[in-house]
Amino acid sequence: MINDPSITALRALKSIERTGSVSKTAIELGLTQSAVSRSIATYEKSLGLDLLRRDRRPLILTKEGELVVSHALEIDRSILTLNERLRAVKQNKMGTVTIGSFGSTASTHILPSLLTQFTRIHPEISISIQEQPDDHTRLALINETVDVAVLSEPVEDFEAVPIAADQLVALIHKSSPLYSQSSVAANELEKPPFIMTLAGSEPLILDWFNRGGVHPNIRHRIQQTNSIIALVQQGFGNAIVTSLSLPQKLDDVKAIPLCPSTKRQIYLVKKIGSTRSNATTLFWKFVEQLAY
Repeated sequence: MINDPSITALRALKSIERTGSVSKTAIELGLTQSAVSRSIATYEKSLGLDLLRRDRRPLILTKEGELVVSHALEIDRSILTLNERLRAVKQNKMGTVTIGSFGSTASTHILPSLLTQFTRIHPEISISIQEQPDDHTRLALINETVDVAVLSEPVEDFEAVPIAADQLVALIHKSSPLYSQSSVAANELEKPPFIMTLAGSEPLILDWFNRGGVHPNIRHRIQQTNSIIALVQQGFGNAIVTSLSLPQKLDDVKAIPLCPSTKRQIYLVKKIGSTRSNATTLFWKFVEQLAY
């Protein structure tokens, strides 16, 4: 079995090729002559090949030694690059944080302000956002394809930091008799066609209807809030969405608070325990400090 060479052996061979001397190599590397000789001898033994022609003065490499040195240069450059990158990471000058987001509520209304503040402090750290439905985002966090995620309750299985509060609102077309009301009750939304969101709020919406003792007449199921708004605008039915997911302007549609009101807390979460990277640790600590 051939063992991998030590960095000392590679650098010693590279130096001997230039200096032709173990003593000069030892001085150059800041080692003893015996340490230099031992590192090369150990590697030669593992290979079963001679890398130095020791009967020549100055010392020269065998063909096999020259082959090793040709790769040693590349390895040394890689190690230097690696050390530089690790130094940059340690100094918080590089890295990527991948954030799972359950949709427009997080990506459009919550994360921008948070990320703007973070990048002012750590401009070299890049942020990647992956938008997926709630269940997929939870699975991505468990499988560590994202570093952290923005989720609504339940979050018991994760470390969580509250970052926003949201509430459910009804989307009502201007032709509806409910349009002029200041709030909407569950029984008022029971019979008309209902458009159910697939963006993650369905359990909260159904719970609200259940507490009112009614069941919505679900005719359509759509994930994107903009698509839900478009259907309400065309008279396909009423809908309930989160207030933070809405655009600033709604044409022919009004967002009306529910009665009783239903709020939800939104969290930044991560798996319990250590993070996958220094960049993620920095981001998590930043959000913790901001929240508390």
